[in-house]
Amino acid sequence: MTPTQIGRSPLPLMWQLYPDGRYRSSDSSFWRIVYHVKIEGVKNMLLEQLPAD
Repeated sequence: MTPTQIGRSPLPLMWQLYPDGRYRSSDSSFWRIVYHVKIEGVKNMLLEQLPAD
């Protein structure tokens, strides 16, 4: 999907994996995955935005 097909989202569209399981988003904030499952092809994920250093 393209960004225009996805529509407006409060989450950044690009992520980069960093050490310790952290992800850096395109706006330079850091996140971690708290919960992630896939059931019958549907993904469910809970992300937590980490405080700025």
